[in-house]
Amino acid sequence: MFYFLSFIFGASIGSFVQVLATRLHVAPSLYGRSKCLSCGETLRASDLIPVLSYVFLRGKCRHCKTKYGIEALLVEIFYGSIFVLLYHFILKGQVTLLASSLWLLYYTVLFVSFGVISLYDRMHTYIPIAYLILYCVLTLIMLVMRYIDDSTSSVLLAPVVVSLPFIIMWLVTKGRGLGFGDVVLFLGVGAFFGIEQGFAVLLLSVWMGALVGIYMYLVARKKNTIGKTALPFVPFILLAFLLVLFTDINIFSIANLFA
Repeated sequence: MFYFLSFIFGASIGSFVQVLATRLHVAPSLYGRSKCLSCGETLRASDLIPVLSYVFLRGKCRHCKTKYGIEALLVEIFYGSIFVLLYHFILKGQVTLLASSLWLLYYTVLFVSFGVISLYDRMHTYIPIAYLILYCVLTLIMLVMRYIDDSTSSVLLAPVVVSLPFIIMWLVTKGRGLGFGDVVLFLGVGAFFGIEQGFAVLLLSVWMGALVGIYMYLVARKKNTIGKTALPFVPFILLAFLLVLFTDINIFSIANLFA
């Protein structure tokens, strides 16, 4: 039962993240009824049920029949799956209901901020500053909690150590190789995970980005459109972040796979 509720809650959060990312810098994010972007008709409550509305309406607007695209459905399923994993690996093991509730609140806000950053980066290759600041505050909270448990210098140095490769790349390329927002994101990764798992996030995100980048290059070369499509990197950081969070792997366990 809790797994089902976790999926429904997560899918709803995914729908909310899409609204925030779509309306950002265009319309009020939290005010006003949802409308079809094609015909402008106000959507009913029954049109906004996560996953089910998309399936029943076959991914089309009830009024103008314009297709929404499958991305909306995929994001809702993705977020539903994330919260199922969150319940299974983190919330279920908490001693008290209060602890579970607080962690649920923390991770919900973290996943919302990270999700908006990822979707907006994917759409505009730009990281919204307000959500980046929120992400930094949340990862700083985790850094403080980790330091309370382990008051060593390595905990405090982790953000700089993990992000150092990207800091160097940003300085060498003078910001042309990657944006400073990516550097800040890895500062947060180091603060959240520490050095060993932080480097696992870095390595996995680079691998995934490289594989997709190679595929996009080959497709662009075939279509003679090389250089016309930018590859946003934040979604790969998010995927690597989640993979490390739920599997608890680190840079050494990854190295052992190739030993």
